[in-house]
Amino acid sequence: MKRVGRIFRSEYLFLGLLTVILILGAFFLFSITVKGNRSDDNRIWNEYYAPVESEYVSQVRGYLNDNGYVNSGVTLTHTTDENLNRVYTLRVHNRRLSGCSGERREELSEVLRSMGFEDDRCVICVELS
Repeated sequence: MKRVGRIFRSEYLFLGLLTVILILGAFFLFSITVKGNRSDDNRIWNEYYAPVESEYVSQVRGYLNDNGYVNSGVTLTHTTDENLNRVYTLRVHNRRLSGCSGERREELSEVLRSMGFEDDRCVICVELS
């Protein structure tokens, strides 16, 4: 009983409360300041790439129209990995593409891929249907 009485003496009680307050304060401080910036980084990169992507799709549509693939459906989508690298998929839909030979389709895919923007963080894949 004397040991329990000593623990509750004012010096030890004050020291214990101070320790608990400091631990709780440190926990809240670190939990508030440790914030992931991935969503902000991704938003910034999306804003950066949006006009580039739009220009690329416009160039692809222009090229297809000039080469007889009028009214082609062109979509550009991307996925982003944990390092914010992008893998783009360009899908082109046109009825005339189904009648093309494999060699012509490969040539067209290569031309459309080469029209893409040069960026080490981006890869473009082309799907023709």
